[in-house]
Amino acid sequence: MMDQLEFKLLGRIDAPSVCPEQWVRKAETYRDVVRLAWTLRRAKGAKAVDLARHCEFHAQHVSDWLAMDDKPKRRSLPAHHIPAFEDFVGNTLVSQWLARHAQLTVLEEITATKAAA
Repeated sequence: MMDQLEFKLLGRIDAPSVCPEQWVRKAETYRDVVRLAWTLRRAKGAKAVDLARHCEFHAQHVSDWLAMDDKPKRRSLPAHHIPAFEDFVGNTLVSQWLARHAQLTVLEEITATKAAA
């Protein structure tokens, strides 16, 4: 039998890819994880203005979301924009961080769904 090699070249192209746990643990705050998801974006040449145009976000809001400083007047990525943001950047880091922060596991979610039915 031949050993199979794992190809890390091919990621999901039909939806955002799941990030390794090391990246989820690296972010300490919500604003950190949004910036990290942007840094790990699939299209490395994409600019903030491209994100704003593609997802129909206000460019000034996107600038606030991605700003490296955490001034009190900076806006954060709203929850209802997370799916579009993740589709654009090509990873689910924000959702993964939120789930980890809530200490939610997939098994718990499945169990709760079955119990509610």
